[in-house]
Amino acid sequence: MKHAGAMSEMGKSGFAPTISLDSLEKYKGLVALGPMGKMEGEITIVDGIPYVGIVKEDESGIIQKDWRIQAPFLVYADIQEWEEISLSGKVSTIQELESVLEASFVSAGMDLSQPFPFRVFGKFDQMVTHIVTPRSQEIPGYKEGRNQVNYTHSEENGELIGFYSREGKGIYTHQNSFFHIHFLNDDKSFAGHLDNFESNLEGFKIWIPKSHPKLSFRVVDTDFSKGRLGFQQEIFLDDLVKFHGHLCDGLVVGTKALIIPFQPFFGAAEIDRTDYRIISGASPCLTDAASYLTGGRLQFGTQQVISKPTGLFLIERISDGKSVQVNLNAGIKPQEIISLTALAEQGKLSPCEMDHLKSLEDQFSIQVLATASAELYNLVVLDQFKWVQAPFETFKKNGCFE
Repeated sequence: MKHAGAMSEMGKSGFAPTISLDSLEKYKGLVALGPMGKMEGEITIVDGIPYVGIVKEDESGIIQKDWRIQAPFLVYADIQEWEEISLSGKVSTIQELESVLEASFVSAGMDLSQPFPFRVFGKFDQMVTHIVTPRSQEIPGYKEGRNQVNYTHSEENGELIGFYSREGKGIYTHQNSFFHIHFLNDDKSFAGHLDNFESNLEGFKIWIPKSHPKLSFRVVDTDFSKGRLGFQQEIFLDDLVKFHGHLCDGLVVGTKALIIPFQPFFGAAEIDRTDYRIISGASPCLTDAASYLTGGRLQFGTQQVISKPTGLFLIERISDGKSVQVNLNAGIKPQEIISLTALAEQGKLSPCEMDHLKSLEDQFSIQVLATASAELYNLVVLDQFKWVQAPFETFKKNGCFE
C-alpha cells in the first residue's frame, strides 16, 4: 500500500497536488481513495477505474470518470486478487461498523500491523456520505461557508471501499480512526466519503487482498499413520478458530505465542508435529493451540495440562531435548478482563456485562494481533529441563489463560 501526501498535511499546503492520477492508470487492480484537486470532489478508484464524485450546481452528486486529475492526498494499492470472507451482525454507527470489520479481519487471521484495502458488498439500510467542495473562491464550485455537501442513503445497494491502518492515522486515515471508507453505489452513479452507517450486516461479504500476510505456521507430518515424514501444510489462525469453536483472546494469545519459540529459538521453518511435547495451563484456548500446532497429545504423553503452570507454554523438542518456556509479559492482559472473567466463572455477570466482556476480549485480540510478538512475550531457555510425565487431571472448563 502506498500514499502521496497525507490527510493531516494537505490543508497546510493549500491543498497543493502531490500526485496525478494518470501516473497510476497502468495498474489494472488499482484501489485508491482521496480528494480531487483542491477539494473539488471525492476520488474513488476500484478495479482500475476512477469514479470521481463531484457536486453539481443544484448540490446533487454525480460521477466523473477521468484520469487527468490531481490529488493533494491519495492512498492506493494494486490488488490482483481478492479473497472473500463473511460479515454478520447489526450496527448503528460507523464506529460499530469499524469494530465489526476489525473482528472479521481478526477471524480471517489478518496481520493488523500492516495496512491493507478492503471492500464490503451489500444492501445498506441507512448511510450518510459527503463530497468535499472547494475552500477558496478562486476555485469553481466554491460557496461561502460550505466545505462539503452531505447525502443520506436508504436501502441502497453498493460497496464500501476502504483502507485499514493502525499506524496511518493522519496519513491514510482520520486522526480518530484506523479506517478511511468511501461508498460507491451499484450503478456507479454516486461516490462519496462515508460519515455514518446503520445496517443489518447478515449476508454481507468482505473482500480482502488474497496475498495479504496472515498469522500462519508451516507444519510437517507423516503421510499416513505409519508413513514417512514429509507431508507439509500451512495452518492459519482461522484453522484454529474452526478447531477451537470460536475466536477469542485466549486462542489469539496462545497461537501468536508459539511464533516465538519455533521461529527464533528452534529455528524451525516447519513444525515437525511428531517431535514436540508441550505443557500448558488448563485453559481450553491454550490447550487447543498447543495440541493443534505441536502435535502434542495427552494419550501419548506428549502433552500435559497442569493447574498452575509457569508461563503460557513449556515446549521440548524430543529429538535433542532443546526446551523453552514462553511467557506473556506482565501487564499485557487488561485487568478489567481478568476481573470480569473471574466473575463470569462464578455466574455473577448479567447478560449486558457478558456482552461488555466479549467486547473487551475482542478488542484485546485485535491489539495482540497488531502488536509485535517481542513486545508481548518473553522466552526463557531451559538448559536443565527434564520431562516428567504427570498424572492426568480433569479440569473445569473456563476462559482464563493466566
